[in-house]
Amino acid sequence: MSDTISDTCPPTFGFRVEAESEAVSEARRKIVALVRGWDVPVSDNTLDDLELLSTELITNAVRHTDSSCAVAVRWTGERVRVEVTDVSPARPYRRHSSPEAEGGRGLLLVESLATAWGSAPDPAGKVVWFELGPSDGTPPPWSTPGKWTITTDSGSATSGYLPAWAEDDPTEVNVPLDQLPERLAGINHRNFFEGPMMPINAPDVWDGVEEDAVFEGSIDCNPYDPDPGLRVPVVNLQVCVGRWILGLDPHGLAEVTAKLRAHADFLEAKIRPALIAAREDWAAHHTD
Repeated sequence: MSDTISDTCPPTFGFRVEAESEAVSEARRKIVALVRGWDVPVSDNTLDDLELLSTELITNAVRHTDSSCAVAVRWTGERVRVEVTDVSPARPYRRHSSPEAEGGRGLLLVESLATAWGSAPDPAGKVVWFELGPSDGTPPPWSTPGKWTITTDSGSATSGYLPAWAEDDPTEVNVPLDQLPERLAGINHRNFFEGPMMPINAPDVWDGVEEDAVFEGSIDCNPYDPDPGLRVPVVNLQVCVGRWILGLDPHGLAEVTAKLRAHADFLEAKIRPALIAAREDWAAHHTD
């Protein structure tokens, strides 16, 4: 990776962390060393927070999945951004009754120290991210529209179109030449959208009922995917936690929308009156 900031190639780096205790400490040291090496304008206190929050997110990812996770570290031009992707679809949330659980003490630290943070569904599981840096009340843009470029350590460069809606810039420098195919295969232009919050039961994931989003997802484009249909923007729609409808083109999305609208009308016109009648009948005939 480059050791200094470039106006055309903002620093970014990604790596995998294995599900081993020593791997977490190695990962946090790597993250801090990367940011120091980029010579970005962040204070020593910010680097301390970076180490602490990186440790929390990575530890949660490997502890609660018993699997490796993927880490991405970026300089947005204003902030340091760390993203951790793991295989569990369960989004982090604060559990007041269990401070040692995921989303307990760790989430409190993230909320108190990070300039911004969040999580999003991913076909592989979920992404949890945080940013450290100045805050003006609005987050900085995640990408520079127009063009991405991956430059290898041999000096060759591969470029492509970076759409304005993409939330990430795959630009990278000094990539080992033998790793270029892997980097290209991993390019994903993505824009998340939210869904309504609903009370969700997931006995195989957590106990009790949790508020979670339904029918949220993302617009995705994977320009080097083996499937030509995924090389153009599609919608990946998460019906509920861990359940996806993938690869929707405009016609497919219209079909899903029509079915949801028809089902909403059915629930309102047929099921709601039937429920009211059933409750009234039950109250009239049932005795405790």
